[in-house]
Amino acid sequence: MPRKISLRKIIEWDIVNWSSALTYWEKATSQDLSNLMVLEIGAYNGGLSLWFAGKNCKVVCSDLNGPTEKAKQKHLEHGIQNLIEYQSINALHIPYDSLFDIVTFKSVLGGIGRNNKPDLQDSAIEQMCKVLKPGGELFFAENLVASPIHRFFRKHFVKWGSEWRYISINEMKEFLSVFSNFQYITVGFLGAFGRREWQRNILGFFDRILFNYITPPTWRYIIIGVAKK
Repeated sequence: MPRKISLRKIIEWDIVNWSSALTYWEKATSQDLSNLMVLEIGAYNGGLSLWFAGKNCKVVCSDLNGPTEKAKQKHLEHGIQNLIEYQSINALHIPYDSLFDIVTFKSVLGGIGRNNKPDLQDSAIEQMCKVLKPGGELFFAENLVASPIHRFFRKHFVKWGSEWRYISINEMKEFLSVFSNFQYITVGFLGAFGRREWQRNILGFFDRILFNYITPPTWRYIIIGVAKK
């Protein structure tokens, strides 16, 4: 029996805002999220793999150079390591075809498109579509360009902010055009500015009760969605 999984282990950063992805995916999917074949792209510490394996899915947990040791230890601690396989996978060359029920990623496209390469971001989404079974789904959560305030702070206070390629909502729609249909939401405004997680928790609370409703979608910094092949 897997141990109870905390959102902190799955999401790690700005938990209040990014965990909205889990709730939205469960609501928007047409699939029963159990006993599925899942591929996590850009897994790093393997949080999404942990979430899916906790639902009894078989998961390929992948990153460019393989997931971290922290990911493996986390999965072992929760007793779901038997459901997870670890692989080194380049999102631009995924070595499968029509195999997975779900492909998932969180905060990955910005790194793939580093130094202003939108064509690579587009290619990565095409690869994710390719490896899905007919009717399979892409579960995604990605950083958006967001507001002028976000752009200013990233440029001056985030060490990779000038390299990372944040996407717009319209760009994401274009990338997803290879799918038969998709749906999405945008969330998060204040949460990105917290320096500590307890601060992000407080700011995320105000995002959920107020700022997700009063800010324009283009000012929010996370896009969450489900796209069907």
